[in-house]
Amino acid sequence: MSAAHTAIGLALGSGAARGLAHIGVLKVLEEAAIPISYIAGTSIGAFIGALYAAGVPIQQMEKTLCDLDWRSLTRLLAPTLPTSGLLDGKKVANFMAELLPVQTFEELSIPLAVTATDVESGEALVIHQGSLLKGLHAATAFPGIFTPVPWNGRFLVDGGLCNPIPADVAYSMGAQRVIGVSAIPALTKSHPAKLKKIASLPSKQRRTLRQFFTSSQIENLFHDIWQNNSRQQSSILTEQPAEHPKHRAPGIFKVCARSVAIMENQINDLRLEKEAIDLLIRPCFDGLSLLDFHRAKEAIKAGEVATRQLLPKIRQLLE
Repeated sequence: MSAAHTAIGLALGSGAARGLAHIGVLKVLEEAAIPISYIAGTSIGAFIGALYAAGVPIQQMEKTLCDLDWRSLTRLLAPTLPTSGLLDGKKVANFMAELLPVQTFEELSIPLAVTATDVESGEALVIHQGSLLKGLHAATAFPGIFTPVPWNGRFLVDGGLCNPIPADVAYSMGAQRVIGVSAIPALTKSHPAKLKKIASLPSKQRRTLRQFFTSSQIENLFHDIWQNNSRQQSSILTEQPAEHPKHRAPGIFKVCARSVAIMENQINDLRLEKEAIDLLIRPCFDGLSLLDFHRAKEAIKAGEVATRQLLPKIRQLLE
């Protein structure tokens, strides 16, 4: 298989602020003249992939996102009543539109597909035609934070919920070799004894646990918690200070973000064990959390470092 006929696909995964590492990956691939024939992206990877596929220069992408005052971007977030999301993502979608020079998938210079999740059925969807902005809006609608995006009778949220690194999508587009980029740190396997103990429960007890942790039971549980919190708001204000006042409970945005990140970590590792990706780039992040958008330079640098280390193997994919 010659370099001229090897179709390289890029699967850019989720990871919130860590996903800005995708810019560093693209920067090194471009410098090394590695041709990209297809891009599949989810969540932040869908957005970065769209910018690149639309022909936005890497240098411009890097400068724009590094120069942004991320802390002041809260003006883009329009609070909503807590129904299906805390924030309306339309202003964020408009922000993305300002950075994109094209409006449809068909106008892109590199074929792009983005993934989203049907929040009601749990089905993973692939969007690759029509309105680019609407597709990105759906692919990046972080569940619990942004309201779901209506789409042909469905309600869609972040694609990373089902497929954190859409390598299978890149293959289905026609890629012969796929480079996956994971901005989600590998899980630390801890407490194996406890896990073994749970796994060794009698089958009757395991069934009882499965019956309790159904989607409806969990939904009812959170509904009860929400109602209870609403009733106790006034009493909370008069409570005695916590024993450790400096150790505050995380805010609701961080709780939602971290909860989804934990799920994505689990899903990501399971899929990586099962699926075949020709090459996986997994940058190392030094204490950079998924909400540290103000540390864009560090995230991009992490992507550069990880990709340069793997350049010899990347070049082998072209042989």
